[in-house]
Amino acid sequence: MTRNHAKALAALSAGANLPQIVFAEIMETLPAAMYMTDAQGRLTYFNRAAAKLSGRTPEIGTDRWCVTWKLFLPDGTPLPHDQCPMAVALKGGDVPTGIEYIAERPDGTRFWFTPYPAVLRDAEGQIIGGVNLLIDITDRKNAKLQIDEQFRAIIETTPECVKIVARDGTLLFMNPPGLAMVGASCADTVTDKNIYNVIAPEDRERFREFNETICGGKKGSLQFEIVGLNGERHHMETHAAPLRLTDGTTVHLAVTHDVTERKRAERASLLLNAIVDSSEDAIISKDLDGVITSWNKSAERLFGYTAGEALGKTVADLLIPEDRQDEEPNILARLRNGERVDHFETVRRRKDGSLIDISLTISPVKNLEGVIIGASKIARDITESKRIQARLLESEARFRQLADTMPQIVWTARPDGRVDYYNERWYEFTGFSRVAFEESNPESILHPDDIEETRRSWYTAVRSGEPYNVEHRFRDRRENRWRWFVGRAIPVRDAANNVVKWFGTCTDIDEQKRVEDQLRRANRDLEQFAFSASHDLQEPLRSVKIYSELLAKRHSDKLDSDALTFLTFLRNGATRMETLVCDLLSYTQATTFDGPDELVDAREVLKTTLENLRGAIEDSSAEITADPLPSLPVARTHLQQLFQNLIGNAIKYRSPERPPAIHLRAERQNEYWIFSVTDNGIGIDPEYKEKIFGLFKRLHSSDEYSGTGIGLAICQRIVDRYQGRIWVESELGRGSTFRFTLPL
Repeated sequence: MTRNHAKALAALSAGANLPQIVFAEIMETLPAAMYMTDAQGRLTYFNRAAAKLSGRTPEIGTDRWCVTWKLFLPDGTPLPHDQCPMAVALKGGDVPTGIEYIAERPDGTRFWFTPYPAVLRDAEGQIIGGVNLLIDITDRKNAKLQIDEQFRAIIETTPECVKIVARDGTLLFMNPPGLAMVGASCADTVTDKNIYNVIAPEDRERFREFNETICGGKKGSLQFEIVGLNGERHHMETHAAPLRLTDGTTVHLAVTHDVTERKRAERASLLLNAIVDSSEDAIISKDLDGVITSWNKSAERLFGYTAGEALGKTVADLLIPEDRQDEEPNILARLRNGERVDHFETVRRRKDGSLIDISLTISPVKNLEGVIIGASKIARDITESKRIQARLLESEARFRQLADTMPQIVWTARPDGRVDYYNERWYEFTGFSRVAFEESNPESILHPDDIEETRRSWYTAVRSGEPYNVEHRFRDRRENRWRWFVGRAIPVRDAANNVVKWFGTCTDIDEQKRVEDQLRRANRDLEQFAFSASHDLQEPLRSVKIYSELLAKRHSDKLDSDALTFLTFLRNGATRMETLVCDLLSYTQATTFDGPDELVDAREVLKTTLENLRGAIEDSSAEITADPLPSLPVARTHLQQLFQNLIGNAIKYRSPERPPAIHLRAERQNEYWIFSVTDNGIGIDPEYKEKIFGLFKRLHSSDEYSGTGIGLAICQRIVDRYQGRIWVESELGRGSTFRFTLPL
């Protein structure tokens, strides 16, 4: 039934050639619902099919426009009856052909239909009524909806990306797996947007040309990369075909696979093949019968057979000497059990009949189901390493023979720090058994107070690879007392800078420790003596000065000139003696300070020194300059004594021809700072450059220059305290440069 049928019925009704009863009988026989209205849309007739389809009995003369109870547009929007197709037609409007509607019956059930309205006109062409055919398309729609739902389920559940792309690149549709591939959380993120935005820049133009080809009506395939919304790259393979839409346009329908893992596997396979071909080791594959299935170039170099000569042969027939034929069955048995053979050292026969030492590593090969189907074997020529090993054993034997003659305890350890050898001296000293090596635990004879520090130092050295050095005490079983030893060890490294061995010694320093202890006690006694002597001597010196001054002041008129001169000598001598006692005290205390807890700023120390020397600087018009000076770990008092003695001497021994010009600088060299104090004074004769740092060494008389000759000796003692050195570079009459080193 179509609109033409509806028009035919309208013509039949308007012709008036048939009796009304005959017309009604004809209408009742129609399988399609049909009804008629007057010009105002009031029902004038309906057949039984119309009542059955609408699920109600319409009221003639009352119901208007349509026999149905309720009407809806395809999207579910309610449609008023006065806007239904019949109403539009009776009002003179055009009704599109084939429009689908939904109607609801009074019982709530719904059906799909297509209306075909036609108007009835009189002889003058005026609309006098209308006739409408309602074609029930519910079964067809339900079938289509079912097909659409099945298609939607297939599209949404397939693990592949299904997409539809317009000719201009707009993404019209993409299923959930596709959305996941591009990193989209929902369809709105990417649909109705240009798909070229997620195509990798280097593939964008190729994809654009591919899309044009598909929309031009051709099928095709393409591999390309995408950059997802999350920034991740994926390699894609798409198979596309043109799809013609109802509006006549052609779009690009494609099923796209993520082949990233496949591509990665292909690249890995290519890389593996390249590694196998370039490997220095022979790499051979074989099945579980021992038949060779692959043979790389290094295998050809090692054994002398080409791949063509080796493939298809058994390992036993080709490579294994007669006296080792039992090895292959044992290896194959282990492989069938899934075992791996690691670093199996054996002998194999080359094509020319010569024998070579090799190390085998064999691993089972499984198929995709996990079934062992063969083995991969790596064979390494160890002929040279065997020779080296033999030489090492010979060398080690000579080393141990030499070590056993040494008076020191000598030991070696593995890279992990575990001791694996002691020389004869160890067993002589400890009394341990050579047989029960594992029981030779050094901690059992180590002083309890030294165990923790020794252990910490050793394992710190092992972890860092730095030399080991520690002092500790071992129990001397013969003398029944503790003896001091210094333990030292250095790592031996291979070409790759890995530690392969530790060589260590324990040296008896007990006598040295006793001497050092005696020296420390002597120094303490000397310091105490100097301190007491300085106080005991200063009191009579002060008395000499005071009474000589009183004698000169009260009785000078009774003394002759010689007596007054002698009094002056007496006072000056007492003053020099007092200065000498103070300098001696400073000399003995020069190294008594403990190490500083923090760095000392040399600039601040110099500033304090110059403030102390302000009077001498102003009297001599000295100009003192300095480069930037560092901070360093020395006692502030020591650095100030160095600056004060060296700058004070530079001012004191100035040239009478020019004002003093003194410059300080510091330069870093390895683990030390080199300080220099340069002046333009009278200089020093080269023959005295080493003597001036001795105690009481003076190059000039006290009449020429004041002083006790202790200042530079104090400087020497301070620098020695920090394991540094001090020296002078000078030219007589041109000035001097004093240099000294201090640690960083």
